[in-house]
Amino acid sequence: MSGHQVAPQGKVLLLNVRDGQEKGQDPATGSGQGMVAALRKTLSAHGVPLNTSQTMDLSRGFEEAQRNGYAYVMKSTITLWEDNATAWSGNGDKLNVSVELYDVSTHELIAAATDKRTATGFTFVSGTPDRFMDEVAIGALSQIYGWPVRN
Repeated sequence: MSGHQVAPQGKVLLLNVRDGQEKGQDPATGSGQGMVAALRKTLSAHGVPLNTSQTMDLSRGFEEAQRNGYAYVMKSTITLWEDNATAWSGNGDKLNVSVELYDVSTHELIAAATDKRTATGFTFVSGTPDRFMDEVAIGALSQIYGWPVRN
């Protein structure tokens, strides 16, 4: 967001993430925790101090972060989860995420990013969209923190 600078060493409270859900299907159990793990892994690799929260609620996250001296609250959402891939369908799996970073003292949104991945059609590799979690975490967080993205 314009006018805001993200402090790379600002302590982050990472909120829990709701499981992804394909339209008309049950939630993909564990996908939310997988996204939390991918975000945590990426932040840790860049030396960002963080902890995770059990809550998904932003207002509760602010309360927890203020009590524990965090600079930021990070909220992530799996915005698209499509588990389509079969060797014969030609439809690729899709994973889209959004990541929002809030200042704890003002409760203001200071940075936001999205990232998405789609498997190429006619895949012969069995899998689900969770195989893209590390990639989308790196993509979204690189936009927020200004890290170079390696291909």
